[in-house]
This record gives sequence, structure tokens and C-alpha cells, in this order.
Amino acid sequence: MSYISSTSRNQLMLPISIDDYVSSANIVRFIDAFVDKVIKVYSLLERGQSSQGRPSYSSGCLCKLLIYGYLNSISSSRKLENETKRNLEVIWLMHNLHPDHWTISNFRKENKELIKKITIEFRVFLKDSDYIKGKEISTDGTKIKAYASGSTLSLKLIDKKLSEAEKEIERYLSQLNETDALEDEQQSMLSCSESLKEQIESLQKQVEELQSQKSLLECSGLDSLAPADPQAKVMKTKDGFLPAYNVQTTVDNSSHLITGCQVTDHPNDFHSLEENIKRVKEELNIVPNTCLADAGYANEEQIQLLEEQGVECIIPFPQESEIKKEQRALGITFSYDSQKDCFTCSQGKILRLRERNCKKKNHLFNKYQCTQCTQCPLKEHCTKSKIGRIIYQRVDGQWLDKHKEKSKTKDFKGKFKKRKCVVEHPFGTMKYYMGQIPLLLRGKEKVQIEMNLYSTAYNLTRLKSLDSVQTLLEKLKEWKPRPCLSDFLNAILPFWREDVCFSNKMRQLRVISYSIYTIF
Repeated sequence: MSYISSTSRNQLMLPISIDDYVSSANIVRFIDAFVDKVIKVYSLLERGQSSQGRPSYSSGCLCKLLIYGYLNSISSSRKLENETKRNLEVIWLMHNLHPDHWTISNFRKENKELIKKITIEFRVFLKDSDYIKGKEISTDGTKIKAYASGSTLSLKLIDKKLSEAEKEIERYLSQLNETDALEDEQQSMLSCSESLKEQIESLQKQVEELQSQKSLLECSGLDSLAPADPQAKVMKTKDGFLPAYNVQTTVDNSSHLITGCQVTDHPNDFHSLEENIKRVKEELNIVPNTCLADAGYANEEQIQLLEEQGVECIIPFPQESEIKKEQRALGITFSYDSQKDCFTCSQGKILRLRERNCKKKNHLFNKYQCTQCTQCPLKEHCTKSKIGRIIYQRVDGQWLDKHKEKSKTKDFKGKFKKRKCVVEHPFGTMKYYMGQIPLLLRGKEKVQIEMNLYSTAYNLTRLKSLDSVQTLLEKLKEWKPRPCLSDFLNAILPFWREDVCFSNKMRQLRVISYSIYTIF
């Protein structure tokens, strides 16, 4: 009986060709083909690199590596560098190239526009291939902890630290003066003098940094900031108050694919509804018929505006306050008489109109007041006002009343139940990809880069369950990216303004014209 050594056995098991490392059903084949197609189109608009030399790695190659990394919960540039040397899928995807972690990290930070284009083009592909319908969407926001510690600085704390630092500087200066006086007599004091000078310089730098943080706080109007990431705002999260970003997403209800993902610094979702729908319209040219969201988006002005544009908003308004619930339990209710234009309370007292069109919270209200509350047995539970109970009724409140009535119907409640099943799942998946340290970049724009990569990774994961890789590749062959006019203008205008001879400018225009002809 003959035996094969372990080395020979391993050599026999390894594929002869690098192309055999990855099966035809592997999603990395789609990542490779998609990025190549998008990069090829947009590279026609670029003028190439300077004559000083080209970088070692193409932008497409590094984009593929980042997408693969975020798809497999590998966001660290050092870990991605290791994957290029040990992971067969990455070796195939990178054509056996091994960029170092600095190259990967710098590319990610410096190419936000390219990563954004690939993210949006992928969503456009999903829409053009009929995976994203866009007729009914859901939107929601989640708080993602910034790459900063939980300890934040406030104006009060900064002033305290400045005071302490200035006292320390004064103390060190007095010690330095004493040391200088003794230098002539004791040579050994020279080393102590140098040490004091270094400590004073360090404290002065600390003071300068604190003063810049103080001016930033005063200019921005913030109550506090995180020194590591000043653009992150302190928000209430499930782990308490932490520096974080509010990430807004919109999801297609039919396919559960992400149609939009935007990083904001809003502490809540109240002002984000219109912007979320607007972004879907601009990026994907989709006008949804229905939008589902929770009560955090119950901004009546934005809802009314969207419904006037033909977008039905399935958004419940917050339930009545605890005070009103207690009053209702005690039998304190009010009914409006439209003919007499007055309110009547449950005790039979009348609240008459006292003032029309008084402005309150940017809206016009009619003010109704009761003058017979003094002897009422329920007065202490109804109002603390000495002049009687007051009710404000919005002048244009008919629409709001209709919307609240509509939210009580079975059809409204049935549609609203879909929201949680659709929009919460992407957040859960992306946070699973993020792991214990959700973000590695600092600043709103750079955090947007990471969220673009995470949303693309989620869509790829979801797409694998909807169709086979072979089908996706066939659809990709038929699909053509469509750069918008602004992409062409951004390519032409900077070059045209440069101090370059007219013939070179005309040559570039011919390249751009050919690109337009090729693409369209």
C-alpha cells in the first residue's frame, strides 16, 4: 500500500487555477463584476493620474475589498490586509494583490464620493432589475454610537479645566523662577528646570485645545461634545446618553431592500420624514405611493405636505398625555359645538371664544375660556389657572382631525403592523455586522462612508436570498449605469478652468463627448 505525504495531499487538493478558488455561485463574482462595470463608466469621466506615477492599486480593486470586508463583518484595515494573504475568496477578488492597512485605511477616508456612487448605483441596479418596487416604503432611525468615549465636555467642565490648568501653569512658573535663581549656585537644578519647562509647554497646549473646544461649543450652540468626535451629538440610546449619530433608512416593503441610508445628527426623527422621501426621489427617481413610519415622525406639516404630493403617510400621532388620560378617567371631557362655536365640559360649563388667530408654536389658534370654574368640584383636577380652563383649537386643524380619525381604522392599523417587520430587520443585520465597536471613522461625512458600505453589504445579503448569482450576473450584463449631468459637469469644469492649452482642453472634451455617446 502506497501512502501520500501530507504535503503532496495538500498540493493535490488545491486548485490549479486561481479562478477555481471561487465557485460560480459565490456572491464575490457578482461584487467583482458590478464594481468593474460601475468603475469603467465613471473612469471615462476621469482624466487619469499625474505624470509622477500611478498608485499601485486601482480604486475598483480597493472598493471590492471594502465591500467584501463589510459584508463579512471585517471593517478593520489591518484585518483586511491579513485577509488578502489568507482568504481564498479575497485572493481571487484582489487578483493576489496585498495592499497594506495604511493604503486601505486612506482609500476609505479619501474616496467618499466614489463609495457613495457605487452604493447608489447598486440601488439603481436593484430598481432597474425590478427588485426594488418603491410603491410602499418604510422609514426609521437608529442611534449608532460614535467612535468616541462616553465622557463628554460641557462649557462648565471646560471652564473648570481651564481654571485648573492656569493655576498649574502659575505654580510651575513660580517654581521655574526659583530654580533659575539657584542655577548659578547649583548646577544640578538645570535638569529640574528643563522638566518644568516641558510641563508648562504641555499645559499651554492643553489650554489652547480647551479654548478651541469652548469656542466650538459656543458657536454650535451645543450643550456638550465628545473631544474625539466633536461632530457627534450626545443622544439618548439604549445604553444611556452617549455621543452618537442618528442613522435614517428607508426600506422597500416588497423586497425588504434598503433604498436610502443617511447619517444625521438629529437627536430624534421628528424632522427627518420629508428629507428621507426626498432622498429616495432624487437618488432612485422613485415616488412612493405609501410611506410607513412610527409616531416619532408625526410631524403634521411634513405629513400634510407629502400627502398633498400624493404620498399616503401611515404614521400614527402620539397618544394623549398621561394628564389627559387621568382627566378622562375622572370624567373630565369637552365637546365642541360648531354652530355656537364653543366648548362644553362634562359639568355643563361653557368655554366661549375669547380670541381668534392667536399665534402659538408657529400655528394659528382660536382661544376658548371658561369663567365658571371657581365652584366646580373637579377644578383642582382640570386646571390650575385662576381665571378658568382654557382650550386652544387650531384654525387649520380639520386635516389633522381627519388624519387622527383615519388612524383608528382597521385598514390603517393593518398597514402599520407591516412597518416593524420590514424596517427593524436591516438595523439588526447591520448592527450584527458592526460588532462591539460599531464605527471606526470619525466625523459625519466619514461615518456616512461606513454606513454606505454597511447598507450595501445588507442589500447584497438580502439579494442572495432573492435570486441566484448566475441570474444576477445575467441581469448585470444587460444593465447600464447612467451617470447624471452633474457627473459630467464635475469632470469638465475643473479641467476647463485649469491653465492648460486649448488643444488639450478640446481633446478632453472629445473624450467626454465619446463617453456620453458610449453610455447613452
